[in-house]
Amino acid sequence: MKRILMSLAVVTASCSAPSVSVMPFLASSSLDGSISTSAPGVSASTDLGALGVGDAETGFGGRLDFIGPSSQWSISHVGSNFAGDGTMSAELKLGDATFAKDVKVATTLDLAVTSLLWTKNFGLGDTAHFGLGLGVTSLGITMQITDKDTSVAGQMDETLPIPLIGLRLGGDVGPVRVEGTYSFLEVDVDEASVSVTDMDVYAGLDVLGDMGTLVLGYREFAFDASFKDASDSADLDLQLGGPYFGVRFSF
Repeated sequence: MKRILMSLAVVTASCSAPSVSVMPFLASSSLDGSISTSAPGVSASTDLGALGVGDAETGFGGRLDFIGPSSQWSISHVGSNFAGDGTMSAELKLGDATFAKDVKVATTLDLAVTSLLWTKNFGLGDTAHFGLGLGVTSLGITMQITDKDTSVAGQMDETLPIPLIGLRLGGDVGPVRVEGTYSFLEVDVDEASVSVTDMDVYAGLDVLGDMGTLVLGYREFAFDASFKDASDSADLDLQLGGPYFGVRFSF
């Protein structure tokens, strides 16, 4: 009897043993949206494409998953760096600098998105699962616009933490695995109003059993942020998204 109980304990432990997966990937991200600012005497909006920062850029990212018998933690990070030349389509104040309409400018825009999502997962049949949970996304935005004639530069450097409600749906069919997550929320944080949706969908092909998987996915962030800096305020309406390719290692 003692041996039977010990055997059952070993089997139960093996079935519920957590696993860890690491997914480095290469992402191609395109940027769309606008920026507007308001200050005493200045109220304007300009399209980011007019500033020369709308083309697709390639960068590296990664995702780490801790998977338990009934829950899952996902941590991901991706950074995108955009740079280009363009023309101001409207008067704009950024930091200590004010740019007139039709001025030729050079623009750099760096976006860093770090997300944490926990879900309580429920089985759907033998191979699929559905999850509901909570998370947080940190948006790091660093922007500099430089007047090409006068070299006057304006800067923005903001980090906005946003709590999220998250959904997860996934499953396996033979060597093919599919998973999608969707997080969303609208919140006011420290004189900032932020609305965010975060979608990540990927399909993978197991090439080394459960240990190694080739992954092709698509991720998209859409956020509308309004915040104050000293006596000025800024509105960012941005959509960042594109495909990614990586390798998923499980342990």
